Amino acid sequence: MENKTITKMDIDRMVEENLDEAIQVLVEALQSPSPTCAEKPMGDTMVRWMEKAGLAYDVYTYNENQPNIVATLKGEGEKSFVFNGHMDVFPAYGEEDPDYNPWSGEVKDGKIYGRGATDMKGGDCAAFMAMNLLNRMGWRPAGKVLLTLVSDEERGGEFGTLALIRDGIIQADYGISMEPSGFQTCVNHGGVYPFKVTVYGDGGIASEDIQPPEYDPFNVYGGEDAIHKIMKAVYALDQLNRNVIQKRPKVRGMMSHMSITNIHGGKPNVINNHCREAYLLIDRRYVPGETPESITQEIVDALEGVKRMDPYFTYKVEGPAEPDCPFLDAPEDSPVVQALDRAHDAFFGGPTVHRTMLAGSDAAYIAKYCNTNIPWFGPGAHEYGIAGKGEYVPIENYKNCIKMYMHVLVDLMS
Repeated sequence: MENKTITKMDIDRMVEENLDEAIQVLVEALQSPSPTCAEKPMGDTMVRWMEKAGLAYDVYTYNENQPNIVATLKGEGEKSFVFNGHMDVFPAYGEEDPDYNPWSGEVKDGKIYGRGATDMKGGDCAAFMAMNLLNRMGWRPAGKVLLTLVSDEERGGEFGTLALIRDGIIQADYGISMEPSGFQTCVNHGGVYPFKVTVYGDGGIASEDIQPPEYDPFNVYGGEDAIHKIMKAVYALDQLNRNVIQKRPKVRGMMSHMSITNIHGGKPNVINNHCREAYLLIDRRYVPGETPESITQEIVDALEGVKRMDPYFTYKVEGPAEPDCPFLDAPEDSPVVQALDRAHDAFFGGPTVHRTMLAGSDAAYIAKYCNTNIPWFGPGAHEYGIAGKGEYVPIENYKNCIKMYMHVLVDLMS
């Protein structure tokens, strides 16, 4: 069958005529709660819409209640393209306000509200509608287009994108991550490497001071519990971040940074309350020129500095503490970035804004392990209340993203 020629005017008309359907898809997706580790309701919703659209799809599940939906639009040829988006969202804290429903999908004042509207169900549904409408128009790619709606992204992707890559399901020349980019093209972001640092201390009774080892042979860490020890580690690591890491120059807009995101230790007021073990978690953002080995050595060096001041200071560094995300660096003259620029010029005049994001993404896995050219472009933005009460996506952004995605597919994959 001869492939149908699709013009910019065809795309514009098709999206405008089917906007109510596009809004309904997103409303139903937002009404499907999908916090990380419980994405099945969202997956079921998208499967239902794929069946209605007549799109071929498969479901891959690597962990209970965490499906990964892969829709495919095939034609004749060797080219390949992947849309990648995650279905999981941050937990909703609606119980703090009885009048707030995080799963409402409310449409109001040109916006669609709900947990995940901006991160990133708006992008997920825009990509689905782009494939749905092109399929309805009779267009076929010169190869195949995949839509991967995955679970587990907010926790590192072990049971989502990484599993699909490992099994060879994601393979593509080009792609777009629909992560929230403010309707701009994210060409790069730093890597994310998580660490766990454990420190050790002496036990005892909460009502008594711990005695140093020369008075109490059972104490081997200098007579201090792990809470006191970990405070020394926190100070040393904070100084490392402030005085060394944050002062490094940006690399193509990417910035080095380190945050301590969690500290845990201690027991209730009972015997052995004095904490024998405590740990902290580190989120380390790194850039080209830094490596997991080099950033690990920095942390070890900082903790060795503590040990020089306190010979009893004992610690363990583990990294990565969960799947680490490499940095993303899509050249600005790459095929997909240029196709996004052409699409934006066709509909709105002029190329897209190219930007750097601070957050990590599954796109970096796909770029690194599948050698895929895959920038971000999505309708959401951090200023739209991401992960908070009142999160939304503008309908105008959502609608225009569908048009942009359709134009890019016709441009690159015809």
